[in-house]
Amino acid sequence: MKYKHETILTGPQKSFVTLDEIGKVIDCTFHVHPEYELIYIASSFGTRFIGDNIENFNPGNLALIGPMVPHHYYNDPADSLSDSWGHARVIQFRENFAGQELFNVPEMETVKKMFEASKHGIDFNAETAAKVKPLIAQIFASTGPSRLIGLLELLSLMAASPYRKLSSVSGDNAAGNDDDHRMNRILLYIHDSLAHDKSPTLNETALKANMNPQAFSRYFRKTTFKCFIDYVNEVKVGKACRQLIDTDKTVAEICFDSGFNNLSNFNRQFQKFKKMTPKQFRNSFNP
Repeated sequence: MKYKHETILTGPQKSFVTLDEIGKVIDCTFHVHPEYELIYIASSFGTRFIGDNIENFNPGNLALIGPMVPHHYYNDPADSLSDSWGHARVIQFRENFAGQELFNVPEMETVKKMFEASKHGIDFNAETAAKVKPLIAQIFASTGPSRLIGLLELLSLMAASPYRKLSSVSGDNAAGNDDDHRMNRILLYIHDSLAHDKSPTLNETALKANMNPQAFSRYFRKTTFKCFIDYVNEVKVGKACRQLIDTDKTVAEICFDSGFNNLSNFNRQFQKFKKMTPKQFRNSFNP
């Protein structure tokens, strides 16, 4: 299977990378790399893809993505409020960034356990994200030893906090080394279609990928770990979730706004992916 393989360069006098990704939207294609990646969303909202997990993200979202786990953050350009609305603070590092044996010492056992879990992608609750936000800012502003100490302090705090595995497959299963932009074109087509209230079909999307439907179906499942229709429905459900939280629209209105053709199928798909009804989901955010 193929993903865009990102090359990460630390630069002189640096053992790990810090990036402020700022723009009209977050520019994050579907890709893999051998480094761990910590992503803190400073601004914007959208849909996040980590392995076979698809969820919404919001400001304050914090995730740690292990080596070779395919991931992609997507903002709908129509939601953008300014040229700097999409803002992610990113830290990328290899496990040996502070020496080959550091994470094998007993004091680092919890951090090493967190690294193992991150092979499936993990995210953290809002309380943890709020605690680490100033630490991340400090790391970005630091140089020399304090920069390194800051990252170790950040990892220690995260490892002692609750976190949740995201993907049912790990980076060990997902590794790929070929640079291939095809999947990014496919995802862009799917998102653009849904943003314009058009549900893409398998045949239409296969045509965009220059593949026959059978070959495309196999390729899509190998790459995203989901069948095409489940992927599209899960993105639609994510769109519905945002409206259930942010608007006062009825469930029926949201059903059609998110791309479903009838209420019974919408309720069935929502229950499948969220393990609750749309009404229960809305009530969980507005008790």
